[in-house]
Amino acid sequence: MGVIADNDYLDNPLNYLLSVGVTLDLLEKYQRNTNIKTEEIAFVVHSGITQGKTIQEIFSDDAEKYPDIYEELMEIKPHRSYHIKLASEFGDDKTRFLWFPYVPIGDYTVLMAPGGTGKTYFICGLVAAISKGEQLPYDMKPQNGPQNALIISAEDKGELLKRRLLASGADLDRVGILDCMESEGLNFTSGYNDFKAVIMSFHPALVVIDPWHGFLGADIDINRVNAVRPCFQKLANLAKECECGMILISHVNKRAQGENINNAATGSTDFVNAARSALYCIFDEEDNNSRIIIHSKTNYAAYGPSVKFKINENGGVEWNGFSDIDRNTMEQAARLKKTAAEVAKMNSEKVFVNEALIRALLDAVQKDTKFLYDDFKDQYGDNIFGQSQPKKALDDIKEAMYKKGFVIDSGKQVRKNGKVGRGFSIQKISEAAEEAETSAERNYSFDTTVSSSEELPF
Repeated sequence: MGVIADNDYLDNPLNYLLSVGVTLDLLEKYQRNTNIKTEEIAFVVHSGITQGKTIQEIFSDDAEKYPDIYEELMEIKPHRSYHIKLASEFGDDKTRFLWFPYVPIGDYTVLMAPGGTGKTYFICGLVAAISKGEQLPYDMKPQNGPQNALIISAEDKGELLKRRLLASGADLDRVGILDCMESEGLNFTSGYNDFKAVIMSFHPALVVIDPWHGFLGADIDINRVNAVRPCFQKLANLAKECECGMILISHVNKRAQGENINNAATGSTDFVNAARSALYCIFDEEDNNSRIIIHSKTNYAAYGPSVKFKINENGGVEWNGFSDIDRNTMEQAARLKKTAAEVAKMNSEKVFVNEALIRALLDAVQKDTKFLYDDFKDQYGDNIFGQSQPKKALDDIKEAMYKKGFVIDSGKQVRKNGKVGRGFSIQKISEAAEEAETSAERNYSFDTTVSSSEELPF
């Protein structure tokens, strides 16, 4: 359905009628019975729609008189007018966060987790902090005091959730639970009004739906974008109306995991595409009792660091600092077929090597500008280029050196101290520019003499 201007019914009545759902067949049948002009019909229809009537309501009296248009009339879907607003008419963006920058208020956040990772522990730890108004990791602003949180679960019993909430120190009188027994039959598609009423009645600051597809309702194809996108929009609008954060938990489709971890969520990729924030829970390979929450998508703020939490002996959550493993680490691990911990260690070592190489270059440039790779290794150690080829190692830090005012030319033939081999040069940017300019002048020659019979070209 396109956008309809208010005067379309006057300027082009036929197009207007077609745009609101009146078919040519219906128009012909109606005019055959009534002899009313198209312009008059458009005026009546526009007036009715302006009053909030459907096409069926506008033509209801005539449908009773002329049965041959009734069937055609019932096929028409209700029309909605769309009003274009100027950008200047909108207010300022006032996006707020329940947990900055991970869980926005007024939209939904995705939490992806392979089975057995500990996502329920994490949720109970998060809900406990909300219920007591406690500070959350990385969020610098103080919490708004104790607030309500609601868990709607299709998998866990209330007794289990209570035990884990208690172990994390939750205020149980501020946590509502619809467990796998009580939530049976609840859904946010065909039963949306009931679903909304349940949430609004508790006034929660946070709603957790575990898993989201457990409440999708019947006859909805989870893998079809056009089927599920309206459902996600409803949930986002509900979060906005409720002024709450909403976390939709998703199981992980192992076949879909790879170079984009956001594709791992069960169902259509549009599930995460439509979300404004997404989290991914993994095991901490260095500590069996720890897990890592990776911020894998964000639209409202910069990415937050990966948060570590520990499951203590009582089954409670203890926040345990931050991790270097992020989305890039996970996706790099998939490409290299390594574990995330192996890639994180490799990247950490690379940072160390790069820093050492930069220090060596800043020292070396005080003495000379050209170096053979082998001579540079003799002077600064065999590991100065790390595990990379010298040219690759130098190329990796070119940008960092440029910011410090130096230009590196790597992989060139160098002649020095009677030896010839592969090497590089390093110069201050000003000196490199001056040398390039001198070289250009040296290589550019032209004839300034002009014969008397020739005209100047200007």
